[in-house]
Amino acid sequence: MTLSVDLECPIDRENYERLWRLIAYYSSVPAHLQRERIQRRTWVMIESTNTSRTVLSAIVGSVEAPYSSPDNRVSVSSEGQLVIKAVSHSDTGIYYCIAKVHGDLAILPFRLTVEESSSPPPGENNSSPPIEGFAGDPVSLPCMASGSPDAEIHWILPSSNIVSFKTNSSRVLVYSNGTLQIPQGQLSDSGSYKCIAINQHGVDTLATKVTITRRTGTIRPLRKFPTRPQSASGVNTKIKVVYGGDLKGEPTPVITWMSPTNRVISSSSDKYQVLNDGTLVVYKAQRFDGGNYTCTARNNAGQDHRVIRVEVLVTPPVINGFRGTTNTIRVTAIRDQRKMVDCAAKGIPTPRVMWVLPGNIILPAPYYSSRMTVHSNGTLDIRSPKRTDTGQLACIARNEGGEAKLMINLDVKEVVERPQIRGPKTDSMSLTVGNVMTLNCSYEGNILPHVTWILPNGTPMLSGARLSKFYHRPDGSLIITNPSVSEAGMYRCLGRNSAGLVEHTITLFPGKKPEISNRYTSPVSVMNGESIWLHCLSSGEPLRLTWTLPSGVILSRPQRAGRYTVLSNGTLAIQQASVYDRGSYVCRAGNEYGSSLLSVPVVVIAYPPRITNGPPSVTYAKRGVAVQLNCIAAGIPRAEVAWETPDKNRLAVSTQPRLFGNKYLHPQGALIIQNPTQRDAGYYRCTARNAIGVDSKATYLNVF
Repeated sequence: MTLSVDLECPIDRENYERLWRLIAYYSSVPAHLQRERIQRRTWVMIESTNTSRTVLSAIVGSVEAPYSSPDNRVSVSSEGQLVIKAVSHSDTGIYYCIAKVHGDLAILPFRLTVEESSSPPPGENNSSPPIEGFAGDPVSLPCMASGSPDAEIHWILPSSNIVSFKTNSSRVLVYSNGTLQIPQGQLSDSGSYKCIAINQHGVDTLATKVTITRRTGTIRPLRKFPTRPQSASGVNTKIKVVYGGDLKGEPTPVITWMSPTNRVISSSSDKYQVLNDGTLVVYKAQRFDGGNYTCTARNNAGQDHRVIRVEVLVTPPVINGFRGTTNTIRVTAIRDQRKMVDCAAKGIPTPRVMWVLPGNIILPAPYYSSRMTVHSNGTLDIRSPKRTDTGQLACIARNEGGEAKLMINLDVKEVVERPQIRGPKTDSMSLTVGNVMTLNCSYEGNILPHVTWILPNGTPMLSGARLSKFYHRPDGSLIITNPSVSEAGMYRCLGRNSAGLVEHTITLFPGKKPEISNRYTSPVSVMNGESIWLHCLSSGEPLRLTWTLPSGVILSRPQRAGRYTVLSNGTLAIQQASVYDRGSYVCRAGNEYGSSLLSVPVVVIAYPPRITNGPPSVTYAKRGVAVQLNCIAAGIPRAEVAWETPDKNRLAVSTQPRLFGNKYLHPQGALIIQNPTQRDAGYYRCTARNAIGVDSKATYLNVF
């Protein structure tokens, strides 16, 4: 009786939980292993993150990890794993795992009982019929067991490795029902496989012999070859004659291809290529490349072959989507402007394209010249079309499937300029109620456009049309008779010719009362005698503009009345203002929608006269000696100065000196008496007078 026991005892310093793993290797004698308080445990693990040195002891006698007996039957690894090989009844007993960490101690007992099987799980016969397979194919070995409690299934491989449902290897699988499968058999997998069923009461085994042999040379496609012929498309394309094939054999077979003419195909040439997976590629397939291609696989064990039929498909040409030879289109070109005419030909194989010009001039694709080019895609490029190019052109495409023709009627026209609007593209006008309005719409260009007016309600009006208040004149203008507020809105003038469309927009907005744009924030001050200009600038084209004077007189625009003038721009001019012109002037601008007012207060600056340098009340003069009597006055407006003599004569001061007998009157107001005598004695009075008031001073002249 031999039995190997593998016990693991890792340590976790924090909680000292213990999980155990038990693996038994059986030879022929059943055995029963049991641990205290843990039933039917086969694996128990503990993870330890403690980096301190851990002392592990396994009591077999008394040993410290690591340990190995002289006969290598009992060993303890540094991780705390106790292994007992070839167990016998004498190994029955209690085993302790003791862990010490920095004085802390933990003990975990384990009872091992080795006994004869009392109720082994019944299995199938101890040996099953041998199984044969081929290299590369899957191999399955069933092993069904029953027992109470349920048995666990283990497999011993020819290499002595043990696998189970929980411990599958990379090349061998064990399913939950006990079946062992080798997905891809190899020659080295041949040998004896032993299935072991174990429960608490015993063990049963089943041996199976497996033989893996090489397969003879053959072609085994993973997918079926197509039942219909494969299609190939045209020149400069390639056909994969075989695809999806899986060639297998021991030894690796040699692949040979035969063409439809029963000639061996070279592995690499301009026409054919054999890929590593056996696929045959046919380049630039033509109709004569169709037929039966034979693939042969050979090795020392034999050969196999497959026949593939290839049919090269041919489709007639199509030009710009048109089929046949009776297709015609119309193309327009502008003189001296580059024109490109498409001729996109499609078909299998790719069609050959050529152009036939008037006069039976043939241009193949590609073709290059200074004025005309035929590109490789068939497009005709005319760099500078002339009127003489007008006529019928033909694009012809041919291949093995037939011919297609597209007739083009080319019309070369003179340059047509897009119409240009005179003035801005958008404009706005104020609607004048009751007055005829004219909306102009003028265009420039060598070819005048057709003009259409679109009313605000969307109604179009062609040239010459009349509708209610509207008339579209032949010159393009729109007349609106007796307009009202309902005619306000956006009017669109559309000019169109063959070169394009332009639009001119005029918006009529309802009239409103005029607004006076200037304002006076303070009274207008002017010196007496100066001129005054009072502005009244209005917007909205007022129908009426008037000025009301402080005296109540109303002046209209334009009007002149004495010193008052109303200019055409609404300004009121007052010449030589006096104190009588002071007061409020009111400007009124109005139309049918209302009126606006502007009030301007005017202040005329004036002071009453005051004699600032006059004669004393009594003046003494010597006979024969000249005497001067001063009289200087100030005032606004300027005061008029005059002297009254004792004989009641009045001498007025002027801008020029004046002489009255022996009396000289200076322009500044001074009176000079030359050679005075007793006849000159008496009262002299100086008087200063203006529009505001008067001032005077008198003196008595004594002559001695």
